[in-house]
Amino acid sequence: MPAYEFPGGIYPPERKERSNQVPLRTAPLPSEVTLPMSQHTGKVALPCVNVGDAVKTGTLVARRDGMVSANVHASISGTVIEITDSAIIIQGDGEDRWATLPPLDWRTAERDALLQRLDDSGLIGLGGAGFPTYIKAQVNEHHAIDTLVVNAAECEPYITADDLTLRHYAADVLEGAQLLARLCGAAHIIVGVEDNKPEAIQALQALLTVIADSEPLASVTLKIIETRYPSGGERQLIKKLLNREVPSGGLPADIGVLCHNPGTLLAALQAVRDGLPLVARVVTLTGDAITQPGNYWVRVGTSVDALLAQVGVDDEQLHQVVVGGPMMGTPLTSLEAPVTKTTNCLIAATKEELPPAPAEAPCIRCGACESVCPAQLLPQQLHWYARAENDAALEAHHLFDCIECGACSYVCPSAIPLVQDYRSSKQRIRHKRIETAKAEHAKHRFEFRQARLVREEAEKKARRQARLAQQQSASSDATGTQTAPVADLRSLRIAQTAAKAAVRKAEKVLARAAAQDPQQRHDDLETQLATAQENLKAAEARLADARAASEQKEAP
Repeated sequence: MPAYEFPGGIYPPERKERSNQVPLRTAPLPSEVTLPMSQHTGKVALPCVNVGDAVKTGTLVARRDGMVSANVHASISGTVIEITDSAIIIQGDGEDRWATLPPLDWRTAERDALLQRLDDSGLIGLGGAGFPTYIKAQVNEHHAIDTLVVNAAECEPYITADDLTLRHYAADVLEGAQLLARLCGAAHIIVGVEDNKPEAIQALQALLTVIADSEPLASVTLKIIETRYPSGGERQLIKKLLNREVPSGGLPADIGVLCHNPGTLLAALQAVRDGLPLVARVVTLTGDAITQPGNYWVRVGTSVDALLAQVGVDDEQLHQVVVGGPMMGTPLTSLEAPVTKTTNCLIAATKEELPPAPAEAPCIRCGACESVCPAQLLPQQLHWYARAENDAALEAHHLFDCIECGACSYVCPSAIPLVQDYRSSKQRIRHKRIETAKAEHAKHRFEFRQARLVREEAEKKARRQARLAQQQSASSDATGTQTAPVADLRSLRIAQTAAKAAVRKAEKVLARAAAQDPQQRHDDLETQLATAQENLKAAEARLADARAASEQKEAP
């Protein structure tokens, strides 16, 4: 398979050797966990336990709220000691008693049962965005998917969680890929991995022959690509592997592709095959201030402070802790913050390792930012429009195609925090969109009400006509008696079809909005979907009643 190229990109120091030289280990069981109820894209989960309740590892403690949300499970056994507005705190008993779900065979189980299991397990994308996996697995209901891409590029410096996951669980990751390929209808699986992961590549290559001989549901191809940042971006990797362009404002599903990272695929298989909810993940612990760097299985909810203490952090040398990589990660403001489902790396850095950014200087129009942009944007123009808050110009220049990789900021000789400008501008535009959506929702509610009144009046008229036809049935022949009921059934079937179309449209709009703006709430769109679903239920009930009445009249 040829290797295609995406534009731009940079070659920052990799700094992966501190964490990839030792085997995958398990962090000690925490004595207490803080479980945020929002560890995912979409609405905050709702608590379903009370203070004082005894829980086991895997017990459901917060239930998803709405379509785009995810369940939260206890990551240790013990007692719920506090429930705040944003989190559930559990005091451990040290016994680690488990509550698991019944195992399923993904090859023979019904598709709905598998989707329900992904939902019940609280599974989300572990690559960073945290989008609920059960929704992503149903994308073929709106798009034809032919290829599942396993995104094992892991291009950001420092992070080696996917690398170690593949070294130790390559067979399970590829089996998880087969599971997701079955759900989304993909006939091909392509594993994209950078050439700086020789041990992971070796583990994958050893499995390819075995997989081919076992007649898998989907064919598997391994593609080794050069190490270049940000080759792990969805658009960039798809271009590199398949030479397909994700359209501006679009999603990989628009071109028949679905992407998952190795951690998500492993968690999906464990949820189905072993009945394990998502309560732990592999986290890279690295940085010059850590004496025992490496990759660890860490329970969700473990405090960063306690975790770093277990791997030997040097408090005197510690300058800052970054969640994620140095390019796209964010510095922690408090070490009491917990590890979440989307925490893939913690960098305990010294001041020399990640020094403070120099003072910003005026733009010198050198064009370096444009040459490295993997999305082929104009960072310089976006910078000026962002500072001027010219939102119309920002959208015209495709601001939301920016993946916030930080390549432009990395090469800027003036040390302009370009990504910060773009990020704040996106938030401002999203806020405006929310206000616009609220106004649009109010308009839809009015239109729904008007349509309901018209429909109810039409139904009253139809019932009057039916009663009149029934009264005339004694003197009418059989053909005449069927005219009004048939016409009534036809109109109700049309109403049902229109209601189904409205539900499908609302589902598609909500899924697309959640995927494009992962950190944004979409309450208005979820309300529109719920309204459409209620209208469909009402239409189906009316049609069923009309059919029953028609059959009763036809009965001898």
